[in-house]
Amino acid sequence: MKNSEVQTLFVCGCCKRSLPASAFYINKKTGLPGNYCKECRKTVSRNHRKNEKRSLACDRESNYPVITSTEDPTLRRELILHALETVAASIERKRRKVRESAFECESGAESRSGSVFESGSESKSELQSELAD
Repeated sequence: MKNSEVQTLFVCGCCKRSLPASAFYINKKTGLPGNYCKECRKTVSRNHRKNEKRSLACDRESNYPVITSTEDPTLRRELILHALETVAASIERKRRKVRESAFECESGAESRSGSVFESGSESKSELQSELAD
């Protein structure tokens, strides 16, 4: 008797054709073929990417004014100055945070040695206000 290879056919969920397993992408986790054949998967993915790009380009509205597209020069100048102030404030907050964390590290090491807080007259907040000035 001859051993004939039995080829299992799977039905594509999109085009409803019966195709061999080689016409489907294999799921790595389950080891089973996917629901759509390779051709249908490619067309669905292509259409999805095309529609997604189109929808992202059309539907997205900015929540803030774009400085470079502003026509009025006085408004553009105001927006630029506001942006510069915002960036400067952000940089200052970050610098202050770094200084405070460095101060906490230093004061923690000195308080363990007993040199700074022996008298008890100066508190941590007073020292921080002196450093900020």
